[in-house]
Amino acid sequence: MTRVPKYLSIKEDLIRRIATGEFRVGEPLPSQRDLSAQYDVSLMTLRQAFGELAAQDVIEQIAGKGTFVRSHRTPYAAAGLRSLGDDLRAQGISVTTRVHGVYFTPAAPDVAARLRIAPDDPVLVIERVRIINGRPAVHQYSYVPEPFATPLADADLAIRSLYELLELWCHAVAARATEVITPVAVSGRVAELLELSPGDLALRSDRLTYDQAGRAMVDDRAVLAGERVVVTVDRASVGSAPDVSVTAAVG
Repeated sequence: MTRVPKYLSIKEDLIRRIATGEFRVGEPLPSQRDLSAQYDVSLMTLRQAFGELAAQDVIEQIAGKGTFVRSHRTPYAAAGLRSLGDDLRAQGISVTTRVHGVYFTPAAPDVAARLRIAPDDPVLVIERVRIINGRPAVHQYSYVPEPFATPLADADLAIRSLYELLELWCHAVAARATEVITPVAVSGRVAELLELSPGDLALRSDRLTYDQAGRAMVDDRAVLAGERVVVTVDRASVGSAPDVSVTAAVG
């Protein structure tokens, strides 16, 4: 396994500490000397971590005053097979889910094509908004086909993970997923739920998850508030999978 450089580990830990409220937006970070002592590294290594954070607009360094938290960013790994909420909670980030609807409807043609079912076959639609540190950050539709849909119809998805319930109740474990992220302009109800203005830029994630048998089990359509989200990709050598992460700015 490739060893992660120390400065990158420090960068991720500082992002975690910012996201959990230990360091707040507009407040100075501890001095570089204090932080280098905390992490038991040289000032040069710490400055490499600061350089990464500054490049992502997480911090800003003001001459004569110190280093300040610029944006409150919440990272989660988009390359994994967990849900958005699960990825965030695994890092100790405060996430709540607001459920806006759970209902059956005939599958629209595009949904049916992605799930490989017949047009108008019933699908369970789950509409949720993810609240991160008190602010709406993600609006999400999840389309679930049979035989997975019916067992989930009465589940409390405000407190239970969809993927956890699929595994527990349907014996369906996520084995593979494809995801496409594109820029969009929000409008209408989605803009209202995310507390954005119509026309504001956002990122749309279209993710299709398959179980161990190769069956499409969930078609997720998520809109992530553009002013609070950045996608970063760390590329390795040829043949290695890219490490993709999404960082939600919620400050």
